[in-house]
Amino acid sequence: MGTGDHSDANLPLLHLLQRGVRWFSDELLERLKAAGVDPITPAHAVVLAHLDHEEPLSVAELARRAGVTRQTMHRAVTQLLGEGLLASTPGPGFPRSTLIGLTDVGRRRRDVALGILHDLEQDLGTQLGPAALAELRESLTRAWTGHSTGDLS
Repeated sequence: MGTGDHSDANLPLLHLLQRGVRWFSDELLERLKAAGVDPITPAHAVVLAHLDHEEPLSVAELARRAGVTRQTMHRAVTQLLGEGLLASTPGPGFPRSTLIGLTDVGRRRRDVALGILHDLEQDLGTQLGPAALAELRESLTRAWTGHSTGDLS
């Protein structure tokens, strides 16, 4: 992660945010590979992060927790089911309801990915300083509080 040059300060905020997401994504993939773990996209890491160890959840609840549409969550869950990271079981109530939970492989990959994302955040904190990182986190949290939909892809 370079320090950039001062002309970058004039770039649109969207460009700077995308640059940050790209850095996190590239570093996540590189570090997963170095750890001997199959790659996972940051979007899939977000899905896995919202699953508890014990309690499977519906796609609708996962979407609510992640702040994305059900369609977006369904697409990500379908991909993760196909990779064997998630398991689907019949849910109570509505005949077509299903509950989604982590497999052992999914739990391991999720834990490694979340550890790497934590390390990346610490690396960013080293670049910015702990106070600036805390302020960035707080500002981004405040900016999008109450916005419930997005796209994981």
